[in-house]
Amino acid sequence: MTLPAGLSRLLPGSLAARTLLLVIAVVAIAELATFSLFLRHGREEHAQRTTQFIAGQIRLWQSALPGIDAAGRQRLQDADAGEHEQGIQLRADDAAVPGTSPERGFARRLAAELERQLGVPVQVRKEGDGRRGNLWIGFAAGEERWWLVLPPPRFEQQSLPPSLWLGLAASLAVLLLIAGLFVRGIVRPLARLGDAVTQTGAGQARTVTPEGPREVRQLAACHNTMVEQLAAANAERREMLAGLTHDLRAPLARLRLRLALLEESAERDGIARDAEDMERIVGQCLAFLRSEQLGPTPAAPLPIADAVSNEVARQRELGRPVTMSAAEGVAACTVAIDPGSLQRILDNLIDNALQYGAPPVEVSLAIERPGSVTLCVRDHGEGIGAEQRERAREAFVQIEPARATRGSCGLGLAIVHRIVAACGGEMILGEAEGGGLDVTMRLPLTDSGTKGFH
Repeated sequence: MTLPAGLSRLLPGSLAARTLLLVIAVVAIAELATFSLFLRHGREEHAQRTTQFIAGQIRLWQSALPGIDAAGRQRLQDADAGEHEQGIQLRADDAAVPGTSPERGFARRLAAELERQLGVPVQVRKEGDGRRGNLWIGFAAGEERWWLVLPPPRFEQQSLPPSLWLGLAASLAVLLLIAGLFVRGIVRPLARLGDAVTQTGAGQARTVTPEGPREVRQLAACHNTMVEQLAAANAERREMLAGLTHDLRAPLARLRLRLALLEESAERDGIARDAEDMERIVGQCLAFLRSEQLGPTPAAPLPIADAVSNEVARQRELGRPVTMSAAEGVAACTVAIDPGSLQRILDNLIDNALQYGAPPVEVSLAIERPGSVTLCVRDHGEGIGAEQRERAREAFVQIEPARATRGSCGLGLAIVHRIVAACGGEMILGEAEGGGLDVTMRLPLTDSGTKGFH
C-alpha cells in the first residue's frame, strides 16, 4: 500500500525518521486512548460517589427538618458549615436562590441520578455564569423546600497530580529511547548495505557484514553472493581477454614478417593497415585489462607538469601535431598517479583525437579548483554530441559504427575513465570552444603538491 503523494511529501525522507515518527504516533495514540478511558472512568466514579453522598444528605435532612422548630432552623441557616471551601451549606427557599438551571454537563446528570435514587423531582440551579460557581440542589422536606449549596470542589473532578504527568513523561522518554535504539539497529545495517550496493554499482565491489534483523542479514548475504559472482565473472572475462590478446600477438608478428618479405604493392599496403588495426585493438584490450587491475593503493607523487611535458615530447618525436600549455603554479603540483597510467591516458586520448577528430591536439594544465589540477586534451574535429557523451565512457561502445572498421573496439575513453577514477579524480567530456572534443580530467593533488595553495 502506497501513501498518497501529498502525505508522502509531508513525511520525513529517511527510513529512520519515518520509523521513529511511527513509533511516536503509536505511543501517543495508545497514551491518549489510555488516558481517555482512565479519565472517563474517573468521571463516572466521581459522579457516582458525589450522587450517593448528596442523596444521603438529602435523605438525612428530609427526615430531620420536619421535626426541628423555627429557632433550630434559623440556627441551621446562620451556622456557616462552609468555613472552608469543602463545606456544604443548607439554605431555605428564598429570593437568594439562583434562577439559572444548567441544561447539560455534570449538573444535569447529577439531577437525573438523584431523581432516580430518591424517587422525587430534584431541582438544580447554578450560581453565576462561570465554571467556579456554586451548585444549588433543591429538595422537599415536609411542606417546605430547602437547598443544599455545593462549592465547586464538592462536584468538580480533581485534576491529575503533577507526579502522574512526570511519570508519564519519563515513561514516554524511555519508550522513545528504546525505540530509537531499535530503529538504529535496523537502519544502520541498511545504510551500510546501501553504501556497499552503491560502490558495487560504481565498479568498486564491496561486501558487507550481515547484521541487524533476519531479513536485513539475508539481504546482506545475497549482496555478498552477488559480489562474489561478479568478481568470478570479471576474473573469467579478464582471463579470456588476456589469453585472446596474448594468442593474437604471435600471428601478428608472423604476419608482419611475411609482409616485410613481400614486394611493394597496393595489396601489401592494405594488409599492413589491417595488421596495424589488429595490433591497435590488441593494445587497447591489454590497456583496458591493466586499468581494471589498478588497486586502491595510491601511487607515489608524480610531478604532473614534467610528466605531461615528457609525454607530449614523445608524441612530437613520432611526428604528431601536439601542443602543450601550462598555467602558472602547475610546475609545483604533484599527483598520485604512476607514469605508466599517465602514458596510457595521453596515448589513448591523442590517438582518438587524431583518428576521429582533427589536428592539432592541444594539451593543457591548469589549476581551476583548490586541491586539484585540471588536465585537458582537445582536438578540432566534430566532437561527440551531448546525448552520446555518457555512453562514450562505457567499454566496447562504438559511437559511430564506422569506427569498428578503423582499428577501434570502443575502449579508449573507458580506459581513461577507469584510470582517472582509480586516482580519485573525475573525467568530463565537453565541446571545445570553436568545435572539437574537450576531455577534462580533474586529478587530486597530493599533500606535498598542495602546500603552495593554502
